[in-house]
Amino acid sequence: MVMIDQKTLQKEINNVIDSDFEIYPGIQGDHTICIPSVQLKNVIVMMMDKFDCRHLSGITAQIRSENQDVIEVLYHFWIGSSFSLMIKLPKHAPKLAEITSILPGADFYEREVAEMFGVEFIGREEIPPLLLPDDWDQGPPFI
Repeated sequence: MVMIDQKTLQKEINNVIDSDFEIYPGIQGDHTICIPSVQLKNVIVMMMDKFDCRHLSGITAQIRSENQDVIEVLYHFWIGSSFSLMIKLPKHAPKLAEITSILPGADFYEREVAEMFGVEFIGREEIPPLLLPDDWDQGPPFI
């Protein structure tokens, strides 16, 4: 296992996405980097190749009261310390590439975020219900 320090990770992410990204300072004890949604898979593949990072701790989503039109999706990783990738999606059409093809353990997390926030994971054949009752017809409960 290779330890990841924030500066090295930032440098490698910059090499992959070749554009600006934002360091999000609001999560104590975690290094959070906001990246463009179209670069998600590329950044994760780089982390796997360069740092042998395969421990996805979870995928979470949130809508902040100060920005109700955006869904923030966070991919939480651990490799000697915690760090997260944040993707900001428009609430009216939230779409992201699936990552289960490169990290199969993401399946449960993607299903939960899809069901609760309505995020469409492009590339998945289907997302079967996970937490809500089979007869739920009211849309994502956290939207």
